[in-house]
Order: sequence, then structure tokens, then C-alpha cells
Amino acid sequence: MRKNHPITAAGQLTRLFLTLFITALAIINILFVINAGHLIYQYADDQADEIIETIEKDWATSSNREKLLEAYVARQDDDAIEITDHHQKFRTHKAHKIFKRINNQGIRIKNLRITHHGVYYLRQEKMANSYVKVAINVDDLVKLTNWLLGLMVVINLAVVLLSIPLIRHLAHRWTKPLTNLSLQTNNINPQSSKLQILTVPEQPIEVSNVAKSFNELLERQFQAIQREKEFITNASHELKTPLAGILGHVNLIKRHGDTHPELIKKSIGYIDQEAHRMQRLVNELLILEGHQSKNSHDLTDLPAIIKTEITSLQGAYKRKYIMNMPERLEYQIVTGDWQSLVHNVLENAAKYSPLNSIIKVSLHSINNQIMFQVIDQGCGIAKENRQKIFERFFREDTSHASRIAGSGIGLAIVKKIVEKYKGEIKVQSNQPQGTIFTIYLPQQK
Repeated sequence: MRKNHPITAAGQLTRLFLTLFITALAIINILFVINAGHLIYQYADDQADEIIETIEKDWATSSNREKLLEAYVARQDDDAIEITDHHQKFRTHKAHKIFKRINNQGIRIKNLRITHHGVYYLRQEKMANSYVKVAINVDDLVKLTNWLLGLMVVINLAVVLLSIPLIRHLAHRWTKPLTNLSLQTNNINPQSSKLQILTVPEQPIEVSNVAKSFNELLERQFQAIQREKEFITNASHELKTPLAGILGHVNLIKRHGDTHPELIKKSIGYIDQEAHRMQRLVNELLILEGHQSKNSHDLTDLPAIIKTEITSLQGAYKRKYIMNMPERLEYQIVTGDWQSLVHNVLENAAKYSPLNSIIKVSLHSINNQIMFQVIDQGCGIAKENRQKIFERFFREDTSHASRIAGSGIGLAIVKKIVEKYKGEIKVQSNQPQGTIFTIYLPQQK
């Protein structure tokens, strides 16, 4: 089985240009042959016309017709003339032999006859009561044409051989940006901790666009890898603390459980608490990564779930809630998605708000959109961090965050759900203190 050897872009261009160049030269040579043949034919035809016209003019008044005919072929010994006048034939001295060759051996191409002894142009005309046959030898013109054609072929071969290095050089020069791009791409290290980008050439524009697109892809990939590394680090940190506590209490029970039974109940309670914390974190991670169950989009009563979540949170956080929403508002959404969205936004407001502060909750259908808004009187969020709070494990105030329970991915889940339903979330400052979360979900048609 024949193997296809790889070929570079420069090699392909070299082959292409050489093929085009050789094809152009071949066409030029063919056109030269055609044009030369036409010129030879035209020259012989003009010569025949001249001879016939002269014979027609002088024939009737000539006293020595053989001498007259010989005069017409004096310049070219291989030309032949034959005149049939009232059953009497007049020929030049080689006419009989030449016409015999033409009739017996000639390859006919219109008026041309190609024989072993030369190429002739044959013409026969009626003149008064006579017939004139003229054979003009064009060997010299054919030989000249062949010689010129041979010279052209030699020149063409020389030009092709000399042009190969030049074409190869130009091809390598034209493909140099593409070659450099390929080399730089091969040298990219996926494990590098630094962003690697390609040099963008100015010309050609296609290679420049490819380099720019590839750099954008590299940047997105680098950012994704960095986010994954940060995610793994943060997730490991979040899981390490409850695991360390669980292992510590297990060892405590092993060492002192027999002598101090009262420690067992306390340690089991702590283990249960931390296990549930780990379970909640794992579930949130699964939701964040899109591994939650694929429930159907049912019509969900939005206010009912908001009320349920507020009731649940009031038991854990002593906050006052003011609700402004209709008694019933249905929306086609997975119930678990809406419940998770509401819970995380409300819990975030409650955790960062002062004791007995007011949290305003609004829900309306406005301009073909569902608007859900939560306004708290908490510590607020710096303007430069209002997008960062939706990143996994981001805490604006780490010293304050250490005293507030949570996994740090609640708002990331909220953003994931909002994007799932092609919605929008805005974060604004509440005057004089606090934060306003506004979520818009498009109404389904």
C-alpha cells in the first residue's frame, strides 16, 4: 500500500507554482507551433496565389511556355508546376516526380502534403481552359520552425531549472509566518503556570487571524485551568476542615471512649454535624458542575417557595422580612432550581445582615420578565467585587467570612441557574447601607 508522505506548505506552493509555470510554458510553445504553422500555410498560399496570377497573365502570350514555367521555380528547385492545356501538359523538370511523391506518400492536412522528401503546399486552380497545379516546398520554413521550437524548449528547460530555487525560496518566505506559527504551537507547554501566546504576524491576514483566534483560545484555556486549580484548592480546603474534625473526634472516642462515655455523645453530634456539612458542600458542587438531576420544567408557584424559604431561614437567622409579591405567580422552571436560587440569595442576605435588620423581598412580572429582588441592610459589597462574588469560594472579607458559616459557592450556584434560564442578575449598593440583588428571568412564550 502506497504511503502518503507529509508535505509542507512551502513544498505545496513550490509544486503548485512549478506546475503553473510549466503549464504556461507548454501553452506558449503550443501557441507558437500553431501560429508558426498558420504563418507557413499563409506564406505558401500567398506564393501559390502569386504564381497562379502571374501564369494566368502571361500564359496566353508566351511563346516558350516550358521556359516560362522554369522561371517560376528558379528560386526554389523543389517547387513544381503542372499546367494541363487542351489535353497537353506542361511541367517543370521535377514536377512529375514531385507530384508522384505527393500522390503516393503524402499525409494530407488541408492543402499541405507531408512526404518522406519534404513538406509541400499543393494548390490546383482552373484557368480559362486550363488547369494549374502548384506544389510549393516549405521544408526550409518547417525546419526553421522546428529549430526555433527546439531552442524554445531548451530555453524553457533552463528557465524551469533556474526558477526552482527561486520559487522554493519565495514559497519558504511566503509560508514563514505559518511555519513560525506551527513551531510556536508545538512549543506550547500545557503544564506551564504562565500564559503562553503566539506571535501575531502582520501579513498575511489569514495567518494573523488564526494566530489571534488561537491566542484567544489559549487565554480562555489558561483561565479555565487556573479556575480549576483554584477550585480544587478551595474545595480541598473546605473539605479538609470537617474531615480533620471528624478524624479528631474518632481518635478521641478510640482513646477515651471507654473511660469517659460522656464524650461519645458529644463527638458523635459533632461528627454528624460535620458530615452533613460535607454532604451539603458535595451536593452544591454537583449542582454547580451541572450534575444535578435533569428534572422537567414544570409550572412552579414562585411565591409559595419564597414563603417556605423565608419561614425556614427565620428559624436560623433572626431577621425581619418584608414581602411584596402576588399571591400566586407561576413560571416554567425546575422546582429545585428555583428553590436553590431563592435559598442562596436569601441566606446570603441574612448571613451578612445585622441582627433584627430588615430584608425586603419582591417578586413581580414586568415587561415579559420575572423580577426577583432582595434588599438587605448588611455590610455591602465593594464595587470592584460585585462580579467576583459569583466565583466559587470567593469571600470579600476573609476575616469576617471565617465567622460566617457557608461553603462559599452559594452565589456561584445562583449565577449558574440564572444563566441556565438565560436570565440576568444585577448587584447594586443599597443606600445608606446594604446590597440589592435583582434577578430577571425571561417569560416563556
